[in-house]
Amino acid sequence: MTSQPGDLAQLLRTVRLALQQENYPEAINALEQAVALATEAGDHAAQARHLGNLALIYYRGGQPEAALAAFDQALTNARADGDRLTEDGLLGNKGNVLRELRRYNEAISHLNQALLIAQEIGDVRGRGIWLSNLGLLQDDLDNPAEAIPLHREAAAVARSLRDQRGLATRLIHLSNSHLAANEPAEAIKALHECVVAHIAVGDKAEAAYRMATIGNINTDLGRASGTQFEAELYYSMATDAFRDALALIREIGDPVAEADLLYSLGSAAGNRGQIDPAIIHFSEALRLYESLGLSDRAAEVQHNLDLARQMQG
Repeated sequence: MTSQPGDLAQLLRTVRLALQQENYPEAINALEQAVALATEAGDHAAQARHLGNLALIYYRGGQPEAALAAFDQALTNARADGDRLTEDGLLGNKGNVLRELRRYNEAISHLNQALLIAQEIGDVRGRGIWLSNLGLLQDDLDNPAEAIPLHREAAAVARSLRDQRGLATRLIHLSNSHLAANEPAEAIKALHECVVAHIAVGDKAEAAYRMATIGNINTDLGRASGTQFEAELYYSMATDAFRDALALIREIGDPVAEADLLYSLGSAAGNRGQIDPAIIHFSEALRLYESLGLSDRAAEVQHNLDLARQMQG
């Protein structure tokens, strides 16, 4: 087979277009041809790259064993070329696939190898990715105590790179692990920093969602409190969080989320024995739900509104 300079570029364009259309057989066929070109040229580095991409497409196309075999071929080529950065990425990606296949011990081994190489070659971004993925794997295994330090270190890497989007994602993982470990105060702390990161990149919708989560956690803490004073403190913090979330949602104009938050504010006021504010918030939520045609939610808030009016008496 004789390759022309334009052959590879055309094949890669075919791959991109096929992936956009989720046409995995066509993408696989084109990448297999790209691998053949690299093999003919004796280009180990190109073989490793194309085989690594082929592995991911095999997996997305429902061929996990073919994906794992392609990863192994790619690793052989990367090592033959002495390309440690590519080896790092291949090990990590194979580890992620193994994790999704629930082959956890193998996944841990591959991700740890990727992490070690990333540390050796100074691949800071890669190190953060593999730490985060190892943390998620421990979450899968219901080991939050093992996951927390991994997520915390992954978040530190994102901070060092000033990667606010990556930081937000990793703080969400960290907060989830803290909740699983029954450490709500630490979860709230991580979520507050997450809100700041979302705001820094202009993502007000995500910031509002995290503030609402903080409100929900504080509400749960209030319900579980042993004293009225403690419960009032948590309900007050929940109210503040819901109000902050509502202000952000009103800025971006999301009526469904606005109604949900008004409902949450009504519930928070009711928990605090503040019946008049509860009625106001429930009434506003009901109006929005009805205007949006969300009859099930409208019926739920109507029930709570009727209860509040009975208490008002």
